[in-house]
Amino acid sequence: MNVGELVLISLALALDAATYAFAYGLALRERRRVSALLLAATVGVFQAGMPLLGYMGGLGLRAAVQAWGQWLVFGVFVALGGSVIYKAWWGKEEEQSMSPLGVAGLALVGLATSMDAFVVGICMALGHVIGEQLSAAQLAAAVCVIGATTFAAALSFFYLSALLHRLPERLLQTLAGAVLVALGVNALC
Repeated sequence: MNVGELVLISLALALDAATYAFAYGLALRERRRVSALLLAATVGVFQAGMPLLGYMGGLGLRAAVQAWGQWLVFGVFVALGGSVIYKAWWGKEEEQSMSPLGVAGLALVGLATSMDAFVVGICMALGHVIGEQLSAAQLAAAVCVIGATTFAAALSFFYLSALLHRLPERLLQTLAGAVLVALGVNALC
């Protein structure tokens, strides 16, 4: 198993989740500690699970995921970002502060940020990344490294966003929404 390649892939896969966590951390004002842990755990679990599913699914599912995966990511992020911007400017005063994500929101974010990890899992099964024919222990180690890296990055970026909390809340929410929309557009590119 190529450990250097695994670390680089883990960092690359963690970027979407870390960017989302940063954007959400900009706008969220209540229950920050619990929300940060739930968000980081969710994206970490999804990032660990998707390569495993991709590995087990193999080549047959690759074409289907490539055909619609980026559109799912685009739709989720544009909808979330648009909602944040709308609430910041046109929502009721008590609605303007973002609330912690519910179970459905966490699942959507986990899925949207981990679609590329599914394709990485397929490539792992084909022997194109990390090494030829991974043993069960190597596969387990790879998915744990990917999940742990994503968890740490999302948690770090969520709290890093607090450095900007002195700015007006409406501006931060608009910035958070714009980052989410940009993530969605990036998925199409």
